[in-house]
Amino acid sequence: MDEFAKWAAGICISSAVVCIVEMFISDMALEKTVRYVLGGIMLCTVILPLGSVIGGFRADIGSAEEFSGEIPDKIAEQRVEYLESEIKELVKRSLGEENIFPLAVEISMDIDEDNCINMIKADVVLESRDKVTVTKKIISELGIECNISVSG
Repeated sequence: MDEFAKWAAGICISSAVVCIVEMFISDMALEKTVRYVLGGIMLCTVILPLGSVIGGFRADIGSAEEFSGEIPDKIAEQRVEYLESEIKELVKRSLGEENIFPLAVEISMDIDEDNCINMIKADVVLESRDKVTVTKKIISELGIECNISVSG
């Protein structure tokens, strides 16, 4: 409320000064120019304090610098999760073409310091199939290093 009182007082003082100046310029040759400048002064008196009010409001709601570490990390995690699920489905579809249906597929991925996603390996659990065929299929078609385990 104190800011509002200062703003109102500033408008009143500048209005009084503008009125006094306008009384003295009634017969001058530069009357229009002086009125134009006085109008600009009044406009600045009204608008400039709003900048600090808006700036204070922006500071209250937070800025991007506050979240600079939090948001990119969350986005990177979501990218990895999405990519892992898509690669799992790709491995399952690829093996399904050979009528091989894995019990489980796990994809190990990581993000390096350049924010690039690196695929480490695929862990595939099968009932009892030819491990060599599955390994060749995943490595040759998808280019993923794989670890095959057979469940009893």
